[in-house]
Amino acid sequence: MAGPSRKKVLFVAVLLAAIIAVAVIASVRLSGRRGLEQARTAKRPPLTVKAVRARLGPIQAWVSGQGTARAVRREFLTFEQSGKVVFVKKGENGRELKEGDRVQGPRGEDAQGELLAKVDERDFLNQARIAEAELAQTRQQGGISRAQLDKALADLKMAEADVERYRKLYERAAVSKRELDFHLNRLKSAETAVEASRAQTGAAGSGVASARARVGQSQVALERTRIYAPFDGILTYVNIREGDYFSPNLVNLNSEESLLRTIPMVIIDPSRYEITLELPYFDAMLLTPGQPAFILAGGLSASGPDEASPGAAWTARGTVFSVNPAVSPGGRSVQVKIRTTQGAENLLDGMFVNCWIVAEEKKAAVVAPLNAFVYRQNRSYVFVVDEPSGQVAQRRVSEGIMGLTSQEISDGVTAGELLVTDGRHRLVDGSPVEVLAIEGQGEK
Repeated sequence: MAGPSRKKVLFVAVLLAAIIAVAVIASVRLSGRRGLEQARTAKRPPLTVKAVRARLGPIQAWVSGQGTARAVRREFLTFEQSGKVVFVKKGENGRELKEGDRVQGPRGEDAQGELLAKVDERDFLNQARIAEAELAQTRQQGGISRAQLDKALADLKMAEADVERYRKLYERAAVSKRELDFHLNRLKSAETAVEASRAQTGAAGSGVASARARVGQSQVALERTRIYAPFDGILTYVNIREGDYFSPNLVNLNSEESLLRTIPMVIIDPSRYEITLELPYFDAMLLTPGQPAFILAGGLSASGPDEASPGAAWTARGTVFSVNPAVSPGGRSVQVKIRTTQGAENLLDGMFVNCWIVAEEKKAAVVAPLNAFVYRQNRSYVFVVDEPSGQVAQRRVSEGIMGLTSQEISDGVTAGELLVTDGRHRLVDGSPVEVLAIEGQGEK
């Protein structure tokens, strides 16, 4: 028994010695590795980066869209009767009327504006004259009917007086029953005559009203041969000349472009324009009527407004006029309308424009450019430079309003702190850096 026990003790001792030896070797190697890493870290040169200081300033959240500027007041002017064009208003110095000419609308009690054009109106003019003659005739007949009624009323009054007088005489036996009956019959005849005259007068009045309606109808038909300026404005399309033949069915309604090319005239008021945008519903939900908008002609190049001074180089300004509460079934978009408040003189009817709408704004916020942020595992970080030590600290931040080129930092950074921009993706928390340049301050 002593032999196996001694062997067992010896085995355990050897095993413990081996374990201790392995532990010592591992500890030595780990210490060496840490020392090597520390040496490498100490010797590693700082990474060169560029930086920017977080600033306190204004920031806006923008919603953009594209659309066509159309005058708020725009009318398509056309004849409602067929015929040969016999008159087109002359421009300055007797020249032909052309696009860009200004015309005048109604003035004071004048129900119609400037006469711009008309087709051959002789048939309708004759119809109007006939209607006016019929009106005069029915008025004359009405006068005769009223005179006859007056005479019938006078005869009735006289017959009533005679009956009353003869009734008294008959009661005193001064006249015969036959004479009294004669005057009673005259009274009935006078009453019948009054009723007939009243009916005739009523018919004459109806005839006058009917004739007056025919005159009005003929005047409307006559007016439909003419084009008047409905308001003060500018002609944008003039598609007729004297001598042309016009018929309403020549106007092509298949598209707006076809309509503009076939309608006789188009007039606009260039003092105010409206732009209709089709926006995704998630953008439209950020908008309400009255929000400011900046309008840029589509032919000009611009990436967006300057957040420090939005609208500085823009064509016009406006506000949100309406936001449709429904989503269009076809495009799955929401219609938003912008109306100009300034700079309408810089726009043209039909011009393609870009609109930028201020959906949200802060006058004073901690702001950093978009290229100062790092996103890891769906979280936002920035690298803040500790200027005395030359090391960076990775700091998680909360984002606020997102502008076109910058982002609000609502928590995690204060104004004036130095944030890494170029080179941020190579950094980890505690990395040594050398700032080559600070945006806005030039090279260090």
